[in-house]
Amino acid sequence: MRRAQQLGRYHLLDRIAFGGMAEIYRAKTFDASGHAHIVAVKRVLAHLAEDDDIIQMLVDEAKIAGLLKHPNVARVYEFARAHGEYFIAMEHVDGKDLRAILERCRQDKRPMPPSHAAYVGAEMAAALHAAHSATDKSGESLKIVHRDVSPSNIICAYAGEVKLCDFGIAKATLSRVQTRTGVIKGKVKYMSPEQALGRKLDHRSDIFSLGSVLYEMLTRVPPFTATSEMGLLIKVRDAKYRRISDIVPNVPPEIESITDKCLARSRANRFQSADDVHRALSSFLRGTMPNYSRSHLGRYVRKHFSSEIERELRMLEEYVVSAEPSSDVGENLISNVLGPNAEFSRFSPHADGTQVEDSEAETDVRGKCDQGASTRVDDEDEERTEINASPQQFETNAIEQPGGVRQAGTAILDGAPTRGRIRSMPAEIDEELHNAPTLILDGRRR
Repeated sequence: MRRAQQLGRYHLLDRIAFGGMAEIYRAKTFDASGHAHIVAVKRVLAHLAEDDDIIQMLVDEAKIAGLLKHPNVARVYEFARAHGEYFIAMEHVDGKDLRAILERCRQDKRPMPPSHAAYVGAEMAAALHAAHSATDKSGESLKIVHRDVSPSNIICAYAGEVKLCDFGIAKATLSRVQTRTGVIKGKVKYMSPEQALGRKLDHRSDIFSLGSVLYEMLTRVPPFTATSEMGLLIKVRDAKYRRISDIVPNVPPEIESITDKCLARSRANRFQSADDVHRALSSFLRGTMPNYSRSHLGRYVRKHFSSEIERELRMLEEYVVSAEPSSDVGENLISNVLGPNAEFSRFSPHADGTQVEDSEAETDVRGKCDQGASTRVDDEDEERTEINASPQQFETNAIEQPGGVRQAGTAILDGAPTRGRIRSMPAEIDEELHNAPTLILDGRRR
């Protein structure tokens, strides 16, 4: 038997993801009746807990997701500090992220059936529309742009639900960490042209990224590939890609047309709202498979991951929770956003349903959270990358630069970025490096 580790209201079970900023655990907690609930806990790595920008970015993520109440957005329960650690507790979606599903498709040498691709795309469009149209309590638009719509942030549940998660780099009016001109964040392969150029973004950038995901579901390959990070940025900037029907000849022309409109280089030529994308994909699905429901997707995912499901169930049975858990559940740092009846308040580390109160609020939290206060985390092959170049330098000189980029994962951790040059990338680096979130900084930062 394995003993679960307590963190706040939660007992950490197995680690399900690990990246350069945080690690995610499946965790168990209890309600007032003593019933167990499985949640996901995103624990900030200890050496980053002193970084104000990192913590504030996570505060922003929790605040944004905490305000979004939509069936296609993974719920955030709390951003808290307990036992000296920062963490986000969020909805656990029992399933697989789309990246894992697409990798299985590549192994099987079969793309996702168009019906499943249309359904996943429509559900994601509904989630994005909810984010794009979200308002604060006074009715003012929050102007949320996710900026990281990619397969690893889309989870398909074994029951067929589809959830968008990880608003870690989302841009909204309530974000306190501001993005400077020339700073590019996101996964390069799924960026919009304007995002690759470091320009100001609006909600239509997410529509382009959704188009890239649709393309990959329909073909098994992303629309933009290159042997170097800089080369990939150029491909994305130009928005030139092979026609879907050239790769998969029997793809329905209606869904190919929808994908092409999402991937238009000019924002004016794209769908003008995520709701328009949702309507178009839903109409396609009704016309081609009128009886389609989420259970169809659920069966598809379960079929492809049947052995993993059985293994995960056996593993969860191995964990035991302490008979005398600590009543120190820490402090929720975004309680004023979530409100007095927030869902987390019913959770307790005690299996007998004993409820506990938050610890006394800290007066400072090192200046990070007081004034403003999926789920997922990047896997090891999706650590952050940093290229030091302004958007002007990129547009005029990128083609002349030697192809390549610094090793993934150094931007956050080593604190010593290379200035004034771009190192070449070893040829043996796998293509999966292009899944990496990329941070491009202009010369004025630091």
